[in-house]
Amino acid sequence: MKSMKYPLLTAALALTFAASVDARQADVNPTPQQVKWGTAIVNTPQGLKINGERDADADAMALLRRNFPANGTTKLVIGERGDKAVKAYASRIPKEAEGYYLSVTPKEIVIAGADGKGTFYGVQTLLQLLAGAGGELTEVEIIDWPASHNRGVVEGFYGNPWSHTDRLRQFEFYGANKLDTYIYGPKDDPFHHARWREPYPADKAAELRELAQAAAKNKVWIVWAMHPGNSIATQADRNAAVDKLEQMYDMGFRSFAIFFDDISNYDAKLQADYLNYLTKNFVKKHSDVTPLIMCPSEYNKLWAGKGAYLKDLGADADKDIRIMWTGNSVVDMIDVADVEWVEPLIARKPFIWLNWPVNDYCIDHLLMGPVYGNDTEVPTMTSGFVLNPMEYAEASKIGIYNGADYLWNPVKYDPQQSWQRAIAAIAPGHEDAFTTFCSYNIDLGENTHRLRRLEESPKLKELIDTYGGALSAGATPEGEKAFKDEFARVERAADELLATADTMPLTSEIRPWLEVMKLLGQRGSKVIDMHAALVKGDTVAFVDAYTAYDDLTRRAGAVESRNFEGTIKSANPVVGSLYAEPFLRGHVGEMTAEYRNKYSYRTDVFPTPVIDNGLYRIADTQGRYLGNPEAGSTGGFPVWQTAEDDVNPDRQLWRIALNPESDRFQIINAKDRRYINELGAFTSNETSNPFEAAWHTYRIERNPDGSDTFAIRNGGLGGNFYWMSDGDRIKPRRISADETPYIFRFVKP
Repeated sequence: MKSMKYPLLTAALALTFAASVDARQADVNPTPQQVKWGTAIVNTPQGLKINGERDADADAMALLRRNFPANGTTKLVIGERGDKAVKAYASRIPKEAEGYYLSVTPKEIVIAGADGKGTFYGVQTLLQLLAGAGGELTEVEIIDWPASHNRGVVEGFYGNPWSHTDRLRQFEFYGANKLDTYIYGPKDDPFHHARWREPYPADKAAELRELAQAAAKNKVWIVWAMHPGNSIATQADRNAAVDKLEQMYDMGFRSFAIFFDDISNYDAKLQADYLNYLTKNFVKKHSDVTPLIMCPSEYNKLWAGKGAYLKDLGADADKDIRIMWTGNSVVDMIDVADVEWVEPLIARKPFIWLNWPVNDYCIDHLLMGPVYGNDTEVPTMTSGFVLNPMEYAEASKIGIYNGADYLWNPVKYDPQQSWQRAIAAIAPGHEDAFTTFCSYNIDLGENTHRLRRLEESPKLKELIDTYGGALSAGATPEGEKAFKDEFARVERAADELLATADTMPLTSEIRPWLEVMKLLGQRGSKVIDMHAALVKGDTVAFVDAYTAYDDLTRRAGAVESRNFEGTIKSANPVVGSLYAEPFLRGHVGEMTAEYRNKYSYRTDVFPTPVIDNGLYRIADTQGRYLGNPEAGSTGGFPVWQTAEDDVNPDRQLWRIALNPESDRFQIINAKDRRYINELGAFTSNETSNPFEAAWHTYRIERNPDGSDTFAIRNGGLGGNFYWMSDGDRIKPRRISADETPYIFRFVKP
C-alpha cells in the first residue's frame, strides 16, 4: 500500500504544517492510512454550522448531533462522494469503500466519505481527535480507508453469554473503532444451539430486535448464527431451519451463519447440500439477505488432515457462501501460509475466526495482552476476519481495540503502541494502574492448545533476571528492596482500580481478578519479609511472615468469578501465573525447607512436603531400581533393573524437584538430564518434545496407610494416569479398582 496514494493537503495548508513541540496531536484508532499535522490550534467546537446535513449519512449526522449543539459558529462541511457540499474535495476522497477525507483547520471542518460508512467513520475520527486533544486540537488532514472489510467480532465462546447491556456497549465501541461486523453465536444460548428449532421467548426476541437496530446505527453488520449440529438431513430438519431463519428475519436480521463446529459424525457433502437448500429456500427468497457464512466441522489444519472434507465442502457449497477458518489449530495466529493452504481446498477466500482473546479453555486467566502474531498481508487475503472474545465483555475490549487497529491498517500496526493506546482509551485516568493489571494478566497458563504469551509482568521478570536467586543466602538488600517495591506497586494499582469497581463497568467486571492481584502484592511483600527474617535468624518474624503469607494465599484461592446462581461456569482467578506465582511458591518452598533444617521453633505451621527436592533412587516394591542404561542416546525408556548400578551410579539417580510453575514434580535423570515424559518414555530438551511443565511434571502421592510407598501420576495436560509397571518398564495407564498405584519408593543415595 503506497503511503502517497492520494495527494495530501492543499497548498495553503501545507505552508503551515511544520513540526511543533506544542502541537496537540491526539491518537486515533485505528491508525489512519495518511495523516498530516499542522501547527495552528483549533478549539473544540461549542456548536456547529453545518453545510450538507440534508444529504449526508443519517447515522453520521445523528452521531454529530449527540456530541455537539445544533447551532454554533464552527463551520462543518459533510457529505458523501457526489454530494454538492463536498464537491470541492472530491479528489481527496479515497476510492475505497468505507474511506473518508477529514480536514480540521481554524476555518472549517470537512468530513467527506466515499460512502455513508466512510462519513460515519470520519465523524468517529473527529470525535477521537477532539477527545484526545483535551479541547485544543492541532489542525490536521487525514485520508483514510480500511485495508479489509467485514472486520469484527464473533461472540462464539463457551460460557456465560454476554448480557444485553454488554452487547449494546460493544456496538458503540465497534462504531467508535471502525469495526463493521458482529456475529451472534454464543455456544450456551440454547436458542442458537441445543434448542435452535424453538422461537426466542418474547423478552429475548425484543432484545434481539433492539440489537439489530443498535448495530445498524453503529454501521455494524450483524449476523445471527444457528448451530443445528447434525440435525440437517431430513426435510423436517430443513423446514424447521427455514422457519427459524424467517423468525429472525422478522426481528430485523438480514445476515445469517450456520455453525457446524465441535460436532462428530459430520459429512461435508450433506452439510453443503443443507447450506445450498437454505440458500435457495431462504436467502434467495429475500432480496435484502446476504449470502450465508458457515463454520465447518474441520475448521483448522490440525483437524483437517489432507483436506478431503474441505475439498468436498468447497466443491459442493454455493460459491457465495463464506467458510470460516481458525488457522493451523484451534487457537492460532494467522499467517500467509495458513491462508494459502486452505484457500484452494475451499475454493474461496477464507473467513478468519481468530480465537483470541477468548479464554473459555483457560477460564482462570484474563487475556489482557496485545494482539500479535498475525501476518500483515492476511486481512487482504480473506473474505472477513473476526475475533472471538472472552465472556468478560469489557475486559475483551483491549484485544478488540488491537484487532480493529490491525485489520484497518495492518502495515502500520504496532502491537505494543496499540496496546498502550487501548489501555488509555478503555481506562482513562487510570492508565498506570490498568497497565500494571494488564501486564500481570497476559499469559494463558497451562492450556490444551499450548499457546503461551511470555511477556507477562515485565518489571518483575526484569528483577528476576537482574538479581537471579534474589532470595537466596547471598541476596542483596538492593534486590530485597526492588522486589518489595514491585509488589507494593502491584497492590497500589489493585487498590486504585478496586476503588472504581462500584461505578465503572470494566473494573466491576474484573473485580475478582483485582482482589487476587491485591492479595498477590501483599503475598509478595510477606515473602520478602520471610527472607529478611531468615537472613537475620529471627524465627518469630519468619513464622509470622509465613503464616500471614499462607492466610493471604488461602484467601486468594477462595476468590471466585461468576459464581452466581445459574452460572454456566465460574472461575478461580489467577494473576501473575507465569513469573510471579512460581517466584513466590518456589522461594517459599526453599525457605521453609532451609528453616526446617536450622530451627525447631513452630515447624508445625509448615505443610509437610510429600518429598523433599533432591537426588533419589526410584525403587519398586519388588526391590528393583529404575535405571537409564542407554544414557546419552535418543529416545527409549527407563527400565527396571534388579541390581544397583555400581559402574555408573548416576544412571540410576533421579533429580526430583517441585516445579514452581505447575506445582508438580519434575523427574530428570542425573546422568544425561533426560526426563520421563507423559508416556513413560525418555525425552530431552534437544529433541522434538522439549520440556514443558504443563506436560512433563507429575504428582507424587504418599500411601495413605502411612508407609514409605508412593504413587506417581501424570498431571496438567498429560492427563491423570498413574505410572504402573509393565514388564521392565513403566507405563502411565488407568488402573482398576483392585490395583494399588503405591508401588514406588524413593531411596536417598
